[in-house]
Amino acid sequence: FRRRAPHVELTLIPTAVQGREAINQIVRGIRLADAGGFDAIILARGGGSLEDLWCFNEEAVARAIAACVTPIVSAVGHETDVSISDFVADVRAPTPSAAAELLAPDSSDLQRRLESLQRRLLMRMQNRLAHDRLRLDGLTKRLRHPGERLRQQAQRLDDLDMRLRRAFEQRLSLRKHRLAQLETRLAGQHPGRTLALLRQRIDSLAERLPRAIREGLKARRVQLQNQMQTLHIVSPLATLSRGYSILLDERGNAIRSAGQTRTGQRLTARLGEGELQVRVEDNHLTPVTLSLLD
Repeated sequence: FRRRAPHVELTLIPTAVQGREAINQIVRGIRLADAGGFDAIILARGGGSLEDLWCFNEEAVARAIAACVTPIVSAVGHETDVSISDFVADVRAPTPSAAAELLAPDSSDLQRRLESLQRRLLMRMQNRLAHDRLRLDGLTKRLRHPGERLRQQAQRLDDLDMRLRRAFEQRLSLRKHRLAQLETRLAGQHPGRTLALLRQRIDSLAERLPRAIREGLKARRVQLQNQMQTLHIVSPLATLSRGYSILLDERGNAIRSAGQTRTGQRLTARLGEGELQVRVEDNHLTPVTLSLLD
């Protein structure tokens, strides 16, 4: 640890590693280390015979290792020595020195990484400074003296004032022209002139109305006479006046053939003047059998 990671702080918890008291001391040491809030625990001892290392095969030690929340590395004996603690621990190291190498970060690697980070940081700073320098140059070029900005704003204000006056004059001229057009149209549509024209038209219509009514009545009278003559020509009454008659049954339907009658049926004969009640004696379609009382 002193060679690879001198900055790492170590805490040594001494216990017996063989003999009758070793089991309880190892269990107590593991629990003490687990409660100490360490980053990792190394359970280690040097080499020895199988009997010397037997305490690391005990159930109590194995259960203490399994219950340990802190990551624990088992480094018991030499590389060829294997105990139950090696299987229960999070990591097995062949020797205590190997366990130290597993947990000790190489300071040279950290130094190289630190140098790399320093180079990257320096490059980032240089790039940031270059970027800010370019941005500052751009802002410097855009920055103008307040007097020049005021002169530009004054010139723009004069330009806007001139444009506003010109637009106002143009708008006023258009409104005047529009007003003159409306006045001309209003004078042409004065109510007095319109009333005079309407009065003349009413007088003319009053003169034309009686004449139109007389002509319309005359034309309707002639049309009515023509229609009456036409209606009289096609009227059944004109036919009856020439000596013909119309036979009607009980329902008022006209009899057009003998097949519509029956023997003994009473009919109404309509003449040109008046009506007659008649009875069918024989329609020449069915045998006739008359009552002796008829």
